[in-house]
Amino acid sequence: MNKRRLILFVILGIFHLVVVFVTFYIDSNKDDFNFLLGVLKWMPVMKFGAIGGLLLVIIDVTWSWIVNRDSQKEKSALTHELNTLKAKLFDLQEDAQKAAQQASQKK
Repeated sequence: MNKRRLILFVILGIFHLVVVFVTFYIDSNKDDFNFLLGVLKWMPVMKFGAIGGLLLVIIDVTWSWIVNRDSQKEKSALTHELNTLKAKLFDLQEDAQKAAQQASQKK
């Protein structure tokens, strides 16, 4: 896992820790009605926070899809190269066998 992806996961983890902290804090003060009215003032911030978390997840899914696509292309290219090398080795072995047969027929 590269450094940028690790940073993305750290940011996503911090986001979730903040969400859990805020949830427990609100839950512990649920009997205080004034506190709940104060939370309503922060609703636009919470909406942007939720959108930010969703964007982080979308970035991670997209990044994962790109990495998977690139690895499939690399795997395909390596398989093709391996098959090409096998074909060349087979041709070399056939040429060596033909040369050996021709040398034995000349004797």
